[in-house]
Amino acid sequence: MEKLWNNERRLWLEGVSVYHELLHPQCIMTFSAPVGIMQGDTIAESLQGVPRWTDVQMTEQSTSAGDDTVVLAYRAEGHRENSDPYFAYCSSTYVRQENGWRIIQHQQTPID
Repeated sequence: MEKLWNNERRLWLEGVSVYHELLHPQCIMTFSAPVGIMQGDTIAESLQGVPRWTDVQMTEQSTSAGDDTVVLAYRAEGHRENSDPYFAYCSSTYVRQENGWRIIQHQQTPID
C-alpha cells in the first residue's frame, strides 16, 4: 500500500509525465466546477502549463483493498506558491494491470 500512497503523492506534486505513467487509459476524474468530469487523455492534456502543487499533506487516510483493486481515501491539504491552501476530501481507485497498478478513478470534494 505504501507504493500506492507514494504514487498518489506523485500525482499531486510531479508533472504531466507521471500521469502518463500511472493513469489507466479509461481513467475518470471528477472535480468541482468549472473543471467537472474528465476522462482518458484529456486529464494529462488539461495539466499542460498548470502550476503543480509544491506540497500536499494527506491525513485521515483510509484504504480498502480487493484482489486487483485498491481504494485510497484521504483529506488533502495542497499548497501552491502565492495561493491559499486547498483542502479537499479525495478518493482514488487503482486497478492491477500487467504493467503494475494504474489509477482508474479519482474524485475531489473541496472543503470550504
